[in-house]
Amino acid sequence: MKKPKVLIISTGGTISSKYDNEKGYSPAVSVQELCSSLFGIENLAEIESIQFCNVLSFALEPNQILDLVNIIRAKIYEGDYAGVVITQGTATMEETSYLADLLWDIDQPLVFTGAMLNASERDWDGARNIFNSVLVAADPMAKNKGALVCMGGEIHAARDVSKVHKSSLNAFVSLNSGPLGMVSNNKVVFYRNPVLRKVFALVSRLETGTEIIKVSLGAGSKLIDLLVANDYKGIVLEGFPGGGGVTPEIMNSVIKAQDKGVVFVLTPRSPMGSVISRASGGCGPWDLRQCGVINGGDLTSVKARILLMVALPLVSSKAELEGLFNEAAP
Repeated sequence: MKKPKVLIISTGGTISSKYDNEKGYSPAVSVQELCSSLFGIENLAEIESIQFCNVLSFALEPNQILDLVNIIRAKIYEGDYAGVVITQGTATMEETSYLADLLWDIDQPLVFTGAMLNASERDWDGARNIFNSVLVAADPMAKNKGALVCMGGEIHAARDVSKVHKSSLNAFVSLNSGPLGMVSNNKVVFYRNPVLRKVFALVSRLETGTEIIKVSLGAGSKLIDLLVANDYKGIVLEGFPGGGGVTPEIMNSVIKAQDKGVVFVLTPRSPMGSVISRASGGCGPWDLRQCGVINGGDLTSVKARILLMVALPLVSSKAELEGLFNEAAP
């Protein structure tokens, strides 16, 4: 029986890092070395590999992910790949995987994985996470599920997953929905499909003039005013927990910016649930809604910013953009 072919692409991250007593840990392990750690994988899949870059994920840029997706798309068209595994740092994985998910219009799965411990650690979790991810990428049931995150034996939809713990091996959780499935004893099991996926085919440009403003007690509006003055096109307001209110000063800046060509999206600090535009008081979510602020639904602030990056160059009006958010983030 022919073994499925899986492409492994490394971008660096903790999973590819080793510790140096004088400068901490940094990427030092190649994709070939990562593949050599997968004992027994040759019995389950045919592996090919690419070294895309070798940096900690703090240093990744959105346009690099756009380039990476285009490279993978070309490879898929060239070869008979069952799926693709992308190794990277966990710091930005919830963002990069969602960006890739929005851009990925092909049946084969993109499986993102990494490690919470660097390769110098005795109990490094990188090899097991890659091994599991190869199993997921090669599984026929993973098709048409877009970009996935496989960490700690769990499989998550890129849209839903967040890194919620600073150091736990089980740092990745889909708070609103739970995982899509799991890998147990080298067996891939899916419980559900990612029904809320939104895909934008053939995207050629991202709007990187977007930013997040986190609202806190008594927060001022100078940062918003600065972004508007510098022609930023989209601002995500990470409002107070619950409905997502802001401070009176921030509310005033939102009102003044209505005719400045900038779009605001509201995502409350609470990581679970969706935006409810009921509370008023002059600077509540109801007031923001009346000023044309788009509800971010159940997306976190970082996910809403990613959706803005992709959608802004594709729409001709704020109403069209709001419609996209309503579809992607109820």
